[in-house]
Amino acid sequence: MNCRRFEDSVVMVTGSARGIGKAISLSFAEEGAILALTDKDFEELKRTLEEVKKLSPNSMAYELDVTKEEMVKEVVERIMKDFGRIDVLVNNAGVSTMNWFWKLTEEEWDFNMNVNAKGVWLVSKYVAPKMMERRKGKIVNVASMAGKLGAPLLAHYSASKFAVVGLTQAMAKELAPYGINVNAVCPGFVKTSMQDREVVWEAELRGIDDPEKVRQEYVEMTPLGRLCYPEDVAKVVKFLASSEADFLTAQAINVTGGACVH
Repeated sequence: MNCRRFEDSVVMVTGSARGIGKAISLSFAEEGAILALTDKDFEELKRTLEEVKKLSPNSMAYELDVTKEEMVKEVVERIMKDFGRIDVLVNNAGVSTMNWFWKLTEEEWDFNMNVNAKGVWLVSKYVAPKMMERRKGKIVNVASMAGKLGAPLLAHYSASKFAVVGLTQAMAKELAPYGINVNAVCPGFVKTSMQDREVVWEAELRGIDDPEKVRQEYVEMTPLGRLCYPEDVAKVVKFLASSEADFLTAQAINVTGGACVH
């Protein structure tokens, strides 16, 4: 297999300062891509850019809050001005909080929905027309296993990720006549700083004395017997963005180690 599948391809990744987004960005850079990194946390993003530039010197970073339409529009235009095109869009930016659904605040609900669902729509809204002009492009949305299986303590998060899966299917059908593929990945229990926070929240909400017991439950719920790592997700994202997946669209691919089977 060509280890430089994305030579000189321009790849925009949202939420790329850390976690899955950072792993995706570095993985594309290893295969020759030029990265347009975006994140709300610009200080952390600049540190990620330093790592990416060692592999892809022409990559650039842009501060972006995916919930703000004018900012999204402006950043997409800046990327187009800087690089002339966007070959691949990875909608990765995401957040989570945890609570029993009957205790959720409106702020928690809106926070998850705005970043996880609205953010995917807004960024795609401004990138897709650029791809449509060229009749070419790949969009990969990062959903979640919680977008296929409603997760306790994550009702609002699950709702937002179910929305991403539905949005992926609708976008794929609308963009298919333009030669643009739209797919999603659904990671399982991913070892990130987000998970580090979630195991503490879940332990507290469930009255478990040690958060690591919660993490061990995640491992036990995964048939392959380990947590998912950001690099596991990055590999599948790259596959969906590659020519090898030219006949795949409207799919939501599980990266769960067997924890979700539909």
